[in-house]
Amino acid sequence: MKSLSRNWKIFLILAFVAGAILRLIYVNDMEYKEDEEFNFTQTQIVRGFTDWPWVGMPSGVYLQNPGMSIWVFIALAKIFRVTQPTELAHAVQLFSLLGIAMIIPFVLWFVRTEEREPWLWAFVFSLVNPFAILYQRKLWPEPFLPFFTMLVLMGWWRRDRKPGAFVWGFIGAWLGQIHMSGFFFAAGLFLWTLFFDRSTGPPESSRRPRWKFWFIGSCLGALPLIPWFLEVLAHPPRGHMVSGISEALQLKYWVFWITDALGLHLGNPLGLLRGQSNFAQISDFIRYPLINGQATYLVGLAHIAIVIGALIIVYRAVRGVPITFAAAGSVKSLFIGQGSPTAFVQSAALWGTGILLTITGVAIRRYYMMVTFPLEFVWLARITLGHGQAFSRFPRAVLGIIWTAQLFISANFVGYIHVNEGAVQGDYGPAYHVIMKQRK
Repeated sequence: MKSLSRNWKIFLILAFVAGAILRLIYVNDMEYKEDEEFNFTQTQIVRGFTDWPWVGMPSGVYLQNPGMSIWVFIALAKIFRVTQPTELAHAVQLFSLLGIAMIIPFVLWFVRTEEREPWLWAFVFSLVNPFAILYQRKLWPEPFLPFFTMLVLMGWWRRDRKPGAFVWGFIGAWLGQIHMSGFFFAAGLFLWTLFFDRSTGPPESSRRPRWKFWFIGSCLGALPLIPWFLEVLAHPPRGHMVSGISEALQLKYWVFWITDALGLHLGNPLGLLRGQSNFAQISDFIRYPLINGQATYLVGLAHIAIVIGALIIVYRAVRGVPITFAAAGSVKSLFIGQGSPTAFVQSAALWGTGILLTITGVAIRRYYMMVTFPLEFVWLARITLGHGQAFSRFPRAVLGIIWTAQLFISANFVGYIHVNEGAVQGDYGPAYHVIMKQRK
């Protein structure tokens, strides 16, 4: 931390405290539907190692998830001696915070000084972003992904060394077993590196990946997939795994990439897409906070502030295109992310993973984007800060405004769920404590 300025240290600490509170507060208000109950129940019925399941619950594409999607819950429950769903929720929330915290040692030990600022912004955004808050308060496998994704990035950053290449391959093979989106992230990073890793800037440009050790790590990490694969062959999925070309044409991956980073995505949990009363709870939410029962509409203003900030970023980015191309050398090198390890892994996630997921034709869900952590936020910071002289004014102010607006929205979202005991007109549903009362 010595290499960071005093202002950054204060900002990082305040953001971490805010992120911890937003995740850990009001645990009784968590979602508790079929998926969450299934994951908790598995932690209670498993006694010995031989009881651990080889397959998890069915995924959104009808294919059952590998057993590791359950193992992460079981392991955490054993460590924290969990006996209640709320205890497991707290354990998952703490683990998600650990994954976010790993950005700091990564920045200090792996990232060159001139590339650090976007990663620091990614750290503070990931702590208060409504998308992250929503999913990291769930009993889903996705909150585990940041920790393991950071390990993959650390291994990739040292891919020219035997341990680094091994970790990259080994943990990369685990990502998809925790959640299937991880297969696409790992494959995107592998293919991007295989075809385009020619020059990612000194000292990386003079070193080649140790593919042998990546391969060994990948094979060892994939061993738990063997019984899962046999189980899938014995019991093939029921239903259509591919939705068709219409899904691909919607370009959902990149829509989610942008809106998630900006924090514009609470419509579904609050009722944007449900029933006849569309916009019922999302329109109620933007009235918050209420003061003496009166609407202030500050949440709505926070959304407007983010949209204005996004428009400023787009405008200045378009103005800076010639300088950006000049700095990158060509459109191709800009697309690939050559000249910078940060730009390279960002492009691997933005384009490599995105293209792979899109061409499959599967229905891409927003929570798939958790595996790209923290690269959505790195992208937001990099495109705002710009290249060369293109963004010499106000970039940090714009990021600061968007960050503050996201913090405000997230705090009000957690408060809204608490006051209303869930969001019954949205995907969120009734809060956990309401469900438990109804069962008594």
